[in-house]
Formats: sequence, C-alpha cells, structure tokens
Amino acid sequence: MRIMKYLPFLFLVVLMNCQSFNSIVQEPKLSLKSVELAGISFTGVNMVVHVNVENPNAFSIPLPKIDWQLFINSASFIQGTLKNDKTIKKQDTVTIDIPLSVTYNGLYSSISSLIETKEAAYQIALGISFPIPIIEAKVYRLDFSGVIPLPQLPKLSPLSVQISKIDFSGIELSCGINVENPNMFPIPFPKLDWNYEVNGVPVLKSSFSGSGEIAAGAAGAALISVSVAYADIFKAVDSARSPGESARNAGEAETRLSLDTGLAIPGLEKQRSVLDIPGTLPILQMPEISFQGIAKKSLGTTMEFILSWEVENRNAFELNVEEFNYDFKVNNNAWARGSMDNLPKIKAGGKTVIPLTVSISALSMVMELVDIINRGVSVNYSCTGNMSLSSSVPGLSKLDLPLNLQGSSRIQ
Repeated sequence: MRIMKYLPFLFLVVLMNCQSFNSIVQEPKLSLKSVELAGISFTGVNMVVHVNVENPNAFSIPLPKIDWQLFINSASFIQGTLKNDKTIKKQDTVTIDIPLSVTYNGLYSSISSLIETKEAAYQIALGISFPIPIIEAKVYRLDFSGVIPLPQLPKLSPLSVQISKIDFSGIELSCGINVENPNMFPIPFPKLDWNYEVNGVPVLKSSFSGSGEIAAGAAGAALISVSVAYADIFKAVDSARSPGESARNAGEAETRLSLDTGLAIPGLEKQRSVLDIPGTLPILQMPEISFQGIAKKSLGTTMEFILSWEVENRNAFELNVEEFNYDFKVNNNAWARGSMDNLPKIKAGGKTVIPLTVSISALSMVMELVDIINRGVSVNYSCTGNMSLSSSVPGLSKLDLPLNLQGSSRIQ
C-alpha cells in the first residue's frame, strides 16, 4: 500500500535520469496568512493559525505534517502536531487552520509574573514537512509573534454617597458604585466586599452580590446600603480613644468606605481592585430640655407668670419645633395644659429659651401663691407632655422628645 501511495513520485525519480529534479517537481510554497483570536472568554483565549500551502505542480501532493510550539514571554508553553491525510490538488492553494487554546489558569500557574500585566507576548513556531520522497526530510519554518490580552480586574469608582435616613439613633447611607469591565469579554457581576470605618476604627462590614453580567467594555452599577447605629459607632470608636475622650461630643467624625472586588479566575484569586471613599459622618446630639423656673409677670386678683423651658442643641444645625404639648402643675395644682403656638427655632450649637405666659385666677391658688411669694419658699413642679423637632438636614427623621420634668423652684 505504501508503494502504491508514492508510485507517482517513484516514477518521477526514474524520470530524473532524463531531466533535473527541479524541472519536474517544484517545492510547495508556504506562507502565514494570519493568526486569529477566534475567541476570548472568562477562562482563556482560542487562537487559530491560518497557513497557506500552494502546490505549483501538475499533480496532487499530500498535506503536510505541522509541528507547532507556542512560547509565552519567550518560555515554551504548549506544543502539538497537526496531521492530515488529505491532498492538495494540482496547482491549487489551500489554507490549513491550526487551533490553539490558552487557558488563563495554565498561564498563571506556569508564569506567575503575568498576574499583574495586561497582556502577554507570544511566539508561534511552525515546523512543516511533507511526506513526499526526496523532500520528506526537509522542514520548512514559519514563525509569528503577537500579544494575548490578559484578564483585567473590574474598575471601581464612586457614583454618589447620600444620606438616605438619619435620626438620633443612627444613619443610613446609599452608596452608588460604578463597576467597569475593561475586558474584551463579559464577566459575571462581581461580588463587592466593603468595610465602613469611623475615625479609623472598623464599625461595619458586609458584601454585595450582584446578578447578571457586565458586557465587554461596559459598566454596571451597584447600590450599597450602609446602616449603622450611633451606639455601635460610640462603642467601637470610644474603645480606641484615650480615657476621658468620647465621640459622643464631637459634631462629626471621619469616615471611610472601603470596597474591593476581584475575578474568580484561578491564579487571580488574591488580586483585588480597591476603592476607598472618604467622608464625614454627622454625630447627632440629642437635644436636652430643662425647666428654667417661674418668674412673676404681674400680681393681683389674676396673677401672670412666665414659665421657661430651655432647649440645648449641640448640633451644627438648627431645629424647628413642630409641636410643644404640656401639662404643668405646681404643688399638684394644674397651672397650664395645652399646645404652645408661635414656637421659636432652636439655634445650632447653643441654648434657646421657650417662654410661656400663664394666668392664675382661682382665689384659693392666688392666696396660696401670695403666701409663698411673701415667705420666699420653693414650690414643687411637674411637667409632662412632648416636643416634636424637625430639621432641614436631608434624611433627618422627625424627633419626638417626651417631657417628664419635675423638681422644686422659687418664684422669681
């Protein structure tokens, strides 16, 4: 069978007695048509080497055997052999496709220096031989070089950081994060791990797992909600402070939202894309209400007194008094009950007095008060009710402060 396969070529050898070899058999002509990136994905790159083989002879010749070797950064990576039992017709040209597959796992396992690079230089060396008598020992060489794109970590950038809710118990933040895919292939929406620090102390950490995928060269958005209680902030931050210091008395604190993400590709597990978003956190101070005393305004059969409450606001913003409901008693006698009108604003960073004028006309109470004033003794008072406060601070919830004040005071 082998003799029958090469019979035409043996016949040519006989003819060489009459004619030179070159005038009878012409060597095949080889050229590298192209190297194509046939596919690039989350796992690796598929390449196809296209080689043109021209048969200038007046008879068919077999396709060649092609030994190939792929070098990455000058180091041998993979190799193989392509064989084919087909033939090339006389005076015809065919293109032979040589498929190569490069996995990122294999690349990073073999060449660790590629982990932090964007592309890898490659060289393809081809050794081509034809199973044709007389030239079958000759090896034709073709080489090609280029670059393979390597996976890039997602790029993180902030879109917005807003206070969605804040009250005197804690704060909720809405953080918009842009996640860019710089690769030539789609990636699953990556998991984002985040850590929230206040004054350099970790207070809260969690993760965000998106769904779907991000197309090649595109970006996706993630909305992360950070909800933290002031009690947790004070506990974490005060423990790191010197004795006597407290975050409770500060108007604001330094914050940092740190995020990181990566790609679930073997060899890249420890590589992370990091984003730090600095900011400030308002530390809300609970307003304190105290009763400041009873002052004479006018005396007679009907007595008028001024009751005074003081609201201390240690915050950096003013507060609006929406409601002030009270039930005030002196020595267990009802003096005033109702809601106060024309309420003042509670100034920022200071104290504001809220006065209320009350009239006493009951004869028994008037006589008792005259005696108390003449003797200069104190009276017992109690005040119950509630005060509602609001502010223009975005996200700040309405605050209801219960009133439950009692004690003794002289009438001034």
